Amino acid sequence: MKSVMNDKQVMTEENAVSRSGHAGGRLKHDLSGFLWKLEGCLPGRGMEQKFPEINHDHMGDMLDWSHAHVPGDVFTDLWRIGRIEDPHYARNSLKAKWVNEYEWWYMRHFNVPPEMEGKRIEVTFEGVDYACDVFVNGTPMGSHEGMFTAFSFDITDLVSFEQLARGRNLLAVRLHPAPRRYSRVAGRKPAWHGDYWTSVVPSGIWKPVYLEAYDEARIEDIYVKTSVQDDGSADVVLEIEVLHHGKTERTVDVVVAVQGENVRTEEVEISVQQTLQSGRNMFRISVRIEDAKLWYPWDLGEQNLYTASVCLKEYGKPLDAREQLFGIRELEMKMNPGFTEDEVEYPWTLMINGKRHFIRSGTWGGPPDIFFGRATDEKYEELIRLAKAANMNNLRIFGWHPTEIPYFYELCNREGITVWQDILPIASLSLPEEEAYKEAIFSDAVDVVKQLRNHPCMVIIEGGEEILMSASDPAHNLQLMNELGEVVKPYTDLHYIPVSPLSDDVGVSLGFKPKESVHANGLFYGEGRNTIERYYRKLDFAAVPELAISSCPNVESIKKFIPEEELWPPGPSWGHHWTDFDVFRTLNFEVLGTQATGGLQEFVEATQITQGVHFQYALEFFRRRKPKTSALCICHYITFAPDMKWGVVDYYQQPKRSYEYLRLAYQPLLISLDYEKRRWLPGEDFEGRLWVVNDRYEPFHGCKAKVCFRSSGCEDVFVEEVELGEIKPDSSAEFATVRCKVPGKLGDRFHIEVEMTDAAGAVVSENKYLLLVADERVDLPRLKEIGAEAITRKVKFGNCNYLRYFDGLNHTPGVETADEKMPTVKEFVYEK
Repeated sequence: MKSVMNDKQVMTEENAVSRSGHAGGRLKHDLSGFLWKLEGCLPGRGMEQKFPEINHDHMGDMLDWSHAHVPGDVFTDLWRIGRIEDPHYARNSLKAKWVNEYEWWYMRHFNVPPEMEGKRIEVTFEGVDYACDVFVNGTPMGSHEGMFTAFSFDITDLVSFEQLARGRNLLAVRLHPAPRRYSRVAGRKPAWHGDYWTSVVPSGIWKPVYLEAYDEARIEDIYVKTSVQDDGSADVVLEIEVLHHGKTERTVDVVVAVQGENVRTEEVEISVQQTLQSGRNMFRISVRIEDAKLWYPWDLGEQNLYTASVCLKEYGKPLDAREQLFGIRELEMKMNPGFTEDEVEYPWTLMINGKRHFIRSGTWGGPPDIFFGRATDEKYEELIRLAKAANMNNLRIFGWHPTEIPYFYELCNREGITVWQDILPIASLSLPEEEAYKEAIFSDAVDVVKQLRNHPCMVIIEGGEEILMSASDPAHNLQLMNELGEVVKPYTDLHYIPVSPLSDDVGVSLGFKPKESVHANGLFYGEGRNTIERYYRKLDFAAVPELAISSCPNVESIKKFIPEEELWPPGPSWGHHWTDFDVFRTLNFEVLGTQATGGLQEFVEATQITQGVHFQYALEFFRRRKPKTSALCICHYITFAPDMKWGVVDYYQQPKRSYEYLRLAYQPLLISLDYEKRRWLPGEDFEGRLWVVNDRYEPFHGCKAKVCFRSSGCEDVFVEEVELGEIKPDSSAEFATVRCKVPGKLGDRFHIEVEMTDAAGAVVSENKYLLLVADERVDLPRLKEIGAEAITRKVKFGNCNYLRYFDGLNHTPGVETADEKMPTVKEFVYEK
């Protein structure tokens, strides 16, 4: 799905068509590109002005309409032509809220390729956000609601085959004004509020639009199921759905061919004669693949892929054809050892082809942009590259974010990154109780599952995100998510989890076991009441689907969305982009011993190092528990807008300093130092335990470790070498205890560097740690004081990041008194 290539094709070859792979089969004509026009008006005015009846005059009524791009979105099109300012910059998104009060019309003149004459012709929309009406040559075709399901209309008898330079036919799409209550559309549209976005509601034609022409029968869907045999072969079973529009039955040959897509294998072909009844037909055809090449995540094996081609033939003539990419792999969920039945009842260990897939994940807070028109293929490629370079083997798409475009899953298939995904974007609210709502999301869920189930990267699906802990009626939510699991069960073998987390207080009260899964966010929201080492070491859970700590983007990135005059001291645009200064200075002090508020660079770097140290300590702690704990996920890997909150890679695809800490903590072969406190007095006896965690299925022989201790600004103080010996496959074990006298003086930082080599002397893992030469008896009371200041501020102003921090916004001019006025950013920003 290379959008730039599509644009060039549409601009230069208006009548270009693609075939389904067999001469005489289905024809496809892409309508994507810049040949669309856009106009907005108050609701109802478009129909009053008879927009759908605009004709194909050379100098017609659309001459003053704006140019637009499909796939895309309204806000990107308006920004591109200068009608709104960049919504990501400063507080511009607040100024663009008027856009959501309008209905927006997309128009496209087109010619129908002559090759399509005599066939059934449909116009297909892969995705429209959120609701629309469609017209072809002035005729209303119908309406659609829900952005994750494709829909089509038969336009065979409405189109003209006359060929004109600007197009003879007119496709008109009226986008309804954007929804304003997420609770009414949850599951059918992602949230546009939350703690990284809170302004405008995106809308647009966000996926491709095209014409398709075929004979009476078309292949609607192919579901590929694979099973691996003991002799190395694999059975590939294709469940094929065919839609026959004819009124009489017909006999066809269903020809199936399976061939390696990126591996050398001989094509296996089988032909089965079937009878097509009018309406929907289901066929099941099995193919045996000898010497099957299996698909694995990147740290367990190769990403071997196959293509299944299905062709319908009648008397040797192709009627329709379709291809499906797939991988041969078997999934199994096993119970985590170390828990009793009273603690955990769900299986959390994912086995892929018999190998444990310890999930090292990050939440995909995407797409790369909340405005789909700015989410290019190149951005997807870079973000998947960075995820793999950070040693992630999984990405989790939870209920705040949409089902992704096909190219995302294709990249994950090829790069060996598995996906753990909420089927629909349902998060943090009570769900409607109307039967119509339930039926709608169940129908959409089945459609989404059918879109995703063939991707070998897909390994876990889920119902909702935090919809027990944050709901006024959690029992209703849970019932709905349990029903959702039953609805999709006939359509996929993927493991289903009803909600995340399961083991919060509300989940346990509803019957879940206390140690299933946790969102380990208590330290982030703890207001200085705990420390890293004391908080995480108390957590005992099979899975950690979310572990959240925030940080600022890089300074150069901040300059791209914060006006120069607001950079430092921070101005209100920081508040608009979700900066919680109290959280930052509290966490900075806890990790670094300073609030780091003396300047922009100092503050930004401190937040990133703090985020990294949190992630490193927590992730390594949980990984050492393997196999008792089996899945980890940081929150977030990325976010879809520039913000001062989540992500280890910022909106501009720039890794933060925390990214390096994550890369180290997620090494498949990890040398890890376990220590129980981060603050040490000068000369105190430091003691740490050296562990090695191996997520690979290969041993490492003759290993040694070198441990270096030093304080900031000093030469190496002490080096210790440790014989480790053999590192077993798929293991976690403690090997040695290392000790030294803590170097430096109070106020210094204490560094530990660890390097592991194999028998050949090659470095196979390395790590580094940042600790403090400090007195807990002094620092921890001060930490609680800083947290108490944050709590006091929230009590007075709530969570609003405007009112809490900025002069002129948190009081009524002429009314405030000195003793009532709370400290603002300008007053504490230079405090050390």
